[in-house]
Amino acid sequence: MTANAANTMTANVMAENTMTMNAANTANINVMNRAMPNATNATAEKPVQNHRSGNINQRPKDLNQNRSMAHVHLSFLGSIRAELLKLFSIASTWWLSAISVLLTVGFAAMFAWSVKQESHYDARGKWMATAAPIPRTELFNCVAQSMAFAFILIGVVAILSITGEYGTSSVQMSLVVNPRRVMFMNAKAVAVAIYSFVLSLVMLLVSWGLLEAMLSGSKQTPLGSKERWLPLIVVLGGAAMVTLVAEFALGLGAMLRSTAGGVVVFIAIYTMSTSILGIIYGLSKHMQWAMELSNLMPSSLVDTFMSGPSPVSAPSQLPKGWFVPNWWQSGLLMLAWAAVFYIVGTFIVRKRDVK
Repeated sequence: MTANAANTMTANVMAENTMTMNAANTANINVMNRAMPNATNATAEKPVQNHRSGNINQRPKDLNQNRSMAHVHLSFLGSIRAELLKLFSIASTWWLSAISVLLTVGFAAMFAWSVKQESHYDARGKWMATAAPIPRTELFNCVAQSMAFAFILIGVVAILSITGEYGTSSVQMSLVVNPRRVMFMNAKAVAVAIYSFVLSLVMLLVSWGLLEAMLSGSKQTPLGSKERWLPLIVVLGGAAMVTLVAEFALGLGAMLRSTAGGVVVFIAIYTMSTSILGIIYGLSKHMQWAMELSNLMPSSLVDTFMSGPSPVSAPSQLPKGWFVPNWWQSGLLMLAWAAVFYIVGTFIVRKRDVK
């Protein structure tokens, strides 16, 4: 049975790689057709008459091909369309997106039920017939927390969008059709941004609506003056943070060119780094640098940003001398993470040989 399972897994991986290569080739052919609409007609052999001999000769093929290539115009918009076609032609994109939606909705429902139950208990843990008012900030915190796994899964999709082409060698045809490697990466980045922002925005809105529906019968404490922008930060800002994490993952995938290596390193940086640094700080309280570095890791930056201007995350509540970014500083630092990894990844794609 173990051998059969291994053979089945190998067959699935080969099938997925074949689909990736076919999708990339189809998108590249479409780009080539849009870029060279007259290529077919131009490369056809047109008879020309030799005025000296009166015979009809054939035009050389290479001359027609050179003339057809003179009319080639690679547009950035066409490259984006090709990257979107490749992205949505891969089965893993749809599977990971569906899992992200299911997990987000499931966690939102679970958090709503938990918050509603906790409102019936007092500080000593005794049941109250009349539920206490639920702060609106708690509702939006649940919306933000429901996206925990979506950040990881969408990041994996971004990694597969670049490593899948290297794994199947379809990147060679992509770079033949579009030899401008920076444009190739920029188009892929825009396609990943469109996918991640739209999908995460829809999930955040669905999660928000579900929490509102499940908590509609409970009394709620309105948002304070400092928290009036919290819905905008969680919904639109949350979608922007998912996009930044996806761009960070895309740059990491371009640097490593390996699906397995990219996914492992991405998960290690995004999820495991904060735990490891926390353990280091726990071993010795003198290792303050470990905790400060933990606050600058992507997952910590995402959590701080999604909490908004909450008093709980204010630097004044923490030991003096520690650098703890507030919510908007966390957003800028996550932007820096995405920019650095994307720029380095694009530089490697531009300079390093495909093989």
